[in-house]
Amino acid sequence: MNIPTQPVRLQRPPEKRRRIPVSIIMALSFGTLVLLSVGGVLALTVSANYRNTFDLLGAQSTLLVDAMEDSLRTEMARPESAVDGIAQLYTQGEFQIDDEDATAAALSGALSATTQATAMLICTPDMVCRGVSRRRDSDPPGEIQRFAPEAETSPQTLAALEQRRRVDGRRWGAFVSNQYGLFAQVSVPLSRNGATHGWVIAAVELHKLSDITQQLSTRFGTHAFILDGDDRVLADPRLADPAGPKGAITPLMPLAAFGDPVLAAYPERKAEEQFDARRTRDVELAEIDLDGDKDTSNWWNDEASYFAMTRKIAGYGERPWTIGAYFKSSQIAGEIERVVASALVGLGAMAAAVIIAILLGRRLSRPIQAIAGQATRVADFELDGLAPLPRSRVLEIDDQASAFNAMLIGLRAFSTYIPRSLVAKLVRSGEIGIVESREAMVTVMFTDIADFTALSERMGAAEAAKLLNRHFAILCRAVDAEGGTVDKFLGDGMMAFFGAPDHLKGHAAAAVRAAAVIRDELEADNRSAATEGRPALRVRIGIHTGPVIVGNIGASDRVNYTIIGDTVNVSQRLQELGKVLAPEARTTIAISAETASRLDERFETIPAGTHRLRGRGEAMAVFVVGEVHAGAPSSETHEASAA
Repeated sequence: MNIPTQPVRLQRPPEKRRRIPVSIIMALSFGTLVLLSVGGVLALTVSANYRNTFDLLGAQSTLLVDAMEDSLRTEMARPESAVDGIAQLYTQGEFQIDDEDATAAALSGALSATTQATAMLICTPDMVCRGVSRRRDSDPPGEIQRFAPEAETSPQTLAALEQRRRVDGRRWGAFVSNQYGLFAQVSVPLSRNGATHGWVIAAVELHKLSDITQQLSTRFGTHAFILDGDDRVLADPRLADPAGPKGAITPLMPLAAFGDPVLAAYPERKAEEQFDARRTRDVELAEIDLDGDKDTSNWWNDEASYFAMTRKIAGYGERPWTIGAYFKSSQIAGEIERVVASALVGLGAMAAAVIIAILLGRRLSRPIQAIAGQATRVADFELDGLAPLPRSRVLEIDDQASAFNAMLIGLRAFSTYIPRSLVAKLVRSGEIGIVESREAMVTVMFTDIADFTALSERMGAAEAAKLLNRHFAILCRAVDAEGGTVDKFLGDGMMAFFGAPDHLKGHAAAAVRAAAVIRDELEADNRSAATEGRPALRVRIGIHTGPVIVGNIGASDRVNYTIIGDTVNVSQRLQELGKVLAPEARTTIAISAETASRLDERFETIPAGTHRLRGRGEAMAVFVVGEVHAGAPSSETHEASAA
């Protein structure tokens, strides 16, 4: 990369424009905002009170839902501990599944200590289940009885067992319904010596969950509930009330059929946006309007308006459960009414201040954003298509635009003499000392036009230059597209390398892909040349992978970012060897064995024998590149292992 030593200097146009310093604009704007804020103090105070009221409501909601979740998880943890204990006993060899007495004793002991469970059973892979359960008609109630092994016939239970077979570890499965009721069930595999012999299952009657909702409803003065997803009732105080309706409502009923108008309207709830889920720990506070009235100006006094606070919890079934409670909005009406009246006083002034602040901010930020956007493209060295920044009446912004436009003109002149892609890579890397000389593993490419000297003798200087420029444009596009760096042009040839300054893992594959693209592009260009009267070109390409010294090399006032080393010489010799390997080919791509070893099966490499290259003592294996299949990636794993 040749860097000119003389800076490009441009004079600022002598145009005079009326400009306003940004300091005056900011002083006037802040003065206006301060004046408006005097009238907005009241509004801000009222807003704080309003927010405090809702923060208190949010804190109470979080407290209630936390208590509900803690109670639920405590209840569900006991059946989990029971099945974990049985699984541990089995792993330790304390009982055998086919030993009915020992199995019943272990299950009975676990069920006696777990009042939340209704039954415990063990099922084997042949769908035979045995276990113990609590009797409903015993005196005293809850006496444990065992039942003999029998093949399971319930389709619902068989489906749950089949699903259980495909999952490892402890798991809450699908709900099970039988003649005794509806149950949630948790299971753990029974494993010994690395093999699974069955599953121990604890069944929890869903009616027991309603006891939790009844206790919390009484404690907090609300109506607590648990839903399966968002559309079915799992637990409700009415399901736990002995005096409640018998048979009319059951767990897992749809909300609309359950007979609770608030829960029936729950799917149409309106979430309160002022409650941040992060602050309330994932508690949603939503309004439920039973009469469908769209007027929300006086919702806190509306007897048909309710608030619901809910949280999703997962892990107890196929769908997340929704735990929560609802209460009438009128329960917080008094505090809200005290703050609403005073809030209206400062609303107008606060709205005006916000509008002015937005308009002023947008006005000032627009040119700054334009400068930032243009500067970002300059940082990536994308100079094509950049338009000069417009002038501004703001003094400082106008100075920035003038300086930027002068810099852009200088960079465009500067970029004519340096590889833009190389500079862009150096800028994007952001590494300190990246241009310092260092040793690196890269892949080097040399190209040359066969018999160009004889060809150029039959052409004028301008025609030959135009031909070379067209040819080099094809080469540069292919190298840039594969992340390579064009180092220099050597007469009618080009030298490029892959793997520096950016750390391209698949640099060998990238270089060969670039060469294949060059071959295809030249073939198409030669077909166009035949119709346009231009001479067709034959090109030789040599590619070799190896260590080089890469970085800034040269004197203090003239430095090239380049590579040196034997790898460069080998690549050039491979290019020269092309005229021996395929003298009549339009494009010959000769690569070394080191480069070929870094390619995968999508690259066709044809052995071309062993050759002693000029200037080297030992002969080396050479390959010619054939087909390169579309989409052949630079295999990072393959390339990294080869490196």
